[in-house]
Amino acid sequence: MITVGDLQGHWCRDWIKAPGLEDHDTRVHWLQAGALFVDIRVPSERPELSERACLADLSPEELVKVMQAEGFAGRISVSEDRCTWHRDVNWHGEQSGADIGAMSFRADGMLIEDGVLAEHRELWRPMPGAGLRGRRITCAGQTGVLIESETVFLLGFGSAASSSSAALIKALETGKAERAALAAHFASTYCLGHWNGSDGVADLSTNPFDEGRVVLTRGADLIWRGASFNGSRAATPIQIVDPSEAGDEICLFSPA
Repeated sequence: MITVGDLQGHWCRDWIKAPGLEDHDTRVHWLQAGALFVDIRVPSERPELSERACLADLSPEELVKVMQAEGFAGRISVSEDRCTWHRDVNWHGEQSGADIGAMSFRADGMLIEDGVLAEHRELWRPMPGAGLRGRRITCAGQTGVLIESETVFLLGFGSAASSSSAALIKALETGKAERAALAAHFASTYCLGHWNGSDGVADLSTNPFDEGRVVLTRGADLIWRGASFNGSRAATPIQIVDPSEAGDEICLFSPA
């Protein structure tokens, strides 16, 4: 028997194994606070960015590589040993099927996830850290989830109605992608970072040009400062959604 409480905290994936696939290199982080979660997955190999200023400077082939990242956020439900990730927002748009895992713990505290609807196994490592708080947010007309502690944050937001990115990737591969469609896709962001006082510094992001930069500031207001597709960095307020309005009963995790 697994409960929502058993899955709380910051999890880092060691590996995934599936027929024809074994991946130890993709950087995957899942933060769970109450029923709310955010997940980011970024391949280790990305385009060289040293002489580029923004995503718009990348070639279609390089943008395809950047778009191999994943990110999604929402809430989970748990029944017996099965966890379902309900993706309220998904960086790659409309999901093709449910995301359900059969969960079990090893004696050393590592978490095993076996796919229920697709054959795979993932191994998750618990990361040390303080209690996490999960909150639903809105930002520039998009919705998402922010999970944070005093030291770490993982933010994901986008359009809940976005269509699958498959057509956009196909357009990039054939040289037919429209700039407006690319800008709209990259307006959605998933970002893992750490707090340096009131500044939130990105460590891993679906927009690689945000990494190493201050993308969040906290104080009287919470402000998003991530880069757009064209590289502009507007100070955009993030609004916190009242948990009662969102139907969230639990959004706080404090470790024992």
